[in-house]
Amino acid sequence: MLKWPRMNSATEPGTVAASSSALAAFARPLARELIARALAGGGESIDVETVRETGSTNSDLLTLARAQQPRRPRLRAALVQSAGRGRHGRRWHSSPGASLLFSLAVPLADSPHAPSAITLACGVAIAETLHDDGVAVQLKWPNDVLLDGRKLAGILCELAQDGAGQRTLVIGVGVNLWADAAMRASAAQPLATLAERIELAPLAAGREARIARLARALLGVAREHERDGFVPLQPRYMRWFAHADAEVDIVDHGTRVVRGRALGVDGEGRLLLQTDAGLRTFASGELSLRPARAAS
Repeated sequence: MLKWPRMNSATEPGTVAASSSALAAFARPLARELIARALAGGGESIDVETVRETGSTNSDLLTLARAQQPRRPRLRAALVQSAGRGRHGRRWHSSPGASLLFSLAVPLADSPHAPSAITLACGVAIAETLHDDGVAVQLKWPNDVLLDGRKLAGILCELAQDGAGQRTLVIGVGVNLWADAAMRASAAQPLATLAERIELAPLAAGREARIARLARALLGVAREHERDGFVPLQPRYMRWFAHADAEVDIVDHGTRVVRGRALGVDGEGRLLLQTDAGLRTFASGELSLRPARAAS
């Protein structure tokens, strides 16, 4: 039996003040058939599987894809992840039922376009989908989705190759539904939640449909990127870019590399930074962006 912590909305933004009964609906296991039904008839077929708990949905699908490229896209969603991963191998904690946790494996054909900017493309898909739900978000280069300047969702894209050389893109997504003290303590930055914009009852009832909408959008931009590269997606990314014309620091494993004014991203997804030494470009790699006022 899951026990839900008491939360107080007056202490931190993004927490919800609710009784255990109000949060109990989030303990319900995700229903595979509801996700599959919501995905039906929407274009390319997606296989769906749900589990109550796993280490990491990304790791699960990477293992599968390294053994053999899946014949069609596969979605794996979990109520709980015990070893969720972010960029740079960072571990993070999500209380049971507090987040949408899923990964999408997309088998890739031979393509002239390297998937170097795919994380940014996936950010576009998430931002557009949430906007359609009335949740106004922004994107922090390269892989965070922000609500009121706080992290609402994260994206982790990884590539797997099987013995025949066939590649599979695995897109991992975590979206905060509500948060408690344990989640906040494990986070490297302030959190936001969908509970700030959507009432708890419809938020719990709509988890499967929301996963399906996000997965369909992610598959769409993955195929677009595979076909055309990032150039057609760059203007869409800039619509949501949170730090246009802002002073930012580029940080490598916690150490500031350079400070400058963020101009945006180019057609390869590289950050354009106007510095005292002139215009510089940065690929994501191990680098992160921070607002200059928040860095030492």
